[in-house]
Amino acid sequence: MTPETMASEHERGAKVKVLRFAVLLGLATCSEKSVPPPPGPTAKAVVAPPAAEEAGDSEPPVAVLPPAAFQAHPAQVYTGPLAKPDLAGGNAELKMYRTRLRQAAANGVKFGGRYAVMISGCGTECIFGFAIDARTGHVLPLPASGEDYRQLQLAFRPDSQWMRAIWMGGSESGTEACVLRDFILDKGMFRPVKDEVLPGACPELGVGTGEAMGPR
Repeated sequence: MTPETMASEHERGAKVKVLRFAVLLGLATCSEKSVPPPPGPTAKAVVAPPAAEEAGDSEPPVAVLPPAAFQAHPAQVYTGPLAKPDLAGGNAELKMYRTRLRQAAANGVKFGGRYAVMISGCGTECIFGFAIDARTGHVLPLPASGEDYRQLQLAFRPDSQWMRAIWMGGSESGTEACVLRDFILDKGMFRPVKDEVLPGACPELGVGTGEAMGPR
């Protein structure tokens, strides 16, 4: 073998060694990239604290009313001619509402066997009214009426002398309560027969129980 041949073989062997080293180096690099990184510290789930109940969201309790007493105080309903309201001897307030009083009288008996009823608003959560004798035209104020009776509701029927009034007021503990007062018509006058303060808000009176609230 000539010296030139020996030198060529030596160079070829060196190139093969370099190529092998490059291949091995590339494989090692790929192996490092394919290995997933070690897991980090385990994350803890964050649990939100339960939402606090907002004060005042719950509905206030509703007062339980004693049974109605319509049937305990019956009245025969007047069916004769309807008298106009007698305003001749009335005060200035009656004369201010003469049109409404005449309209109510023309609607016929609504309470106590012989009385028409006029009810009107007097501001926020306020009503007032009068009863008109269908036979004589005599006008008398309702027993609960005006600004002192907030959210006033009245229950009455044509065939009964019994009337119920409920409104929102205060109790001895200072909390709001439902004030109840029952009346019967006795010799042309309203006479209270029951007076109670019931815990809770006043329920809504409804025609489903045979009650009537104001003009129908």
